Amino acid sequence: MTAKGTPLSTFTLATRRPWADQVRTDLPPDELPTSSRFAIVTEWAGKFAAVLAVVLFILVLLAIHKGLLVQHTAKTVVTDFRTTNQYFADRADLTAPATARKQLEQLRAVLDDLNSAGARDVDQLNALLPDARALLVAGQNDSQIAEQLRGVTGSLQSAATSIHKIAATADNTVAQVAVKLDQALRLARQLNAELNRTTVKLAPIPAQDGLIPPPGEN
Repeated sequence: MTAKGTPLSTFTLATRRPWADQVRTDLPPDELPTSSRFAIVTEWAGKFAAVLAVVLFILVLLAIHKGLLVQHTAKTVVTDFRTTNQYFADRADLTAPATARKQLEQLRAVLDDLNSAGARDVDQLNALLPDARALLVAGQNDSQIAEQLRGVTGSLQSAATSIHKIAATADNTVAQVAVKLDQALRLARQLNAELNRTTVKLAPIPAQDGLIPPPGEN
């Protein structure tokens, strides 16, 4: 008992446990719980079990992944073995006389087809040879014609040069004739002017027995 009349066991529980305000006072101290170790252990055991469950789940996922990889590898190995077995089976089958004979017949058929195709190609080449010769002759004739045309082109070029020179000379001649015509016209005008002046001067003189006609008569 304390100085206030509170039992010692109740005071001890109130100072040690957070639920001291919920302690039942109607029970004797001997019947009250004195330890919570079992609850703490149970709580930590639950947490450990949860963590362990997560770890086990991750391990299960890893195991499934590894199993899938192993399954894929096994399928690949089985496929390779099947391919190898089929290859060896084919090789072993080729040793059989019937299979070898069949392969030889197929090879003979292929060779016959190749011979036929080669013969057709030779026939086509023989048929094309006359055309090739004709084309060669035509090409030679075309070369000769081209050489002749080159000479004709040179002649035409020379003729064009000569025509250009003649045209230039004709232009010069026409220009000279035009100058001469201008000079003749100028002289004719001067002569007409002199005749007019002479007529004017001879107008007062009377006619002399028909030797000098009167002005205005020709």
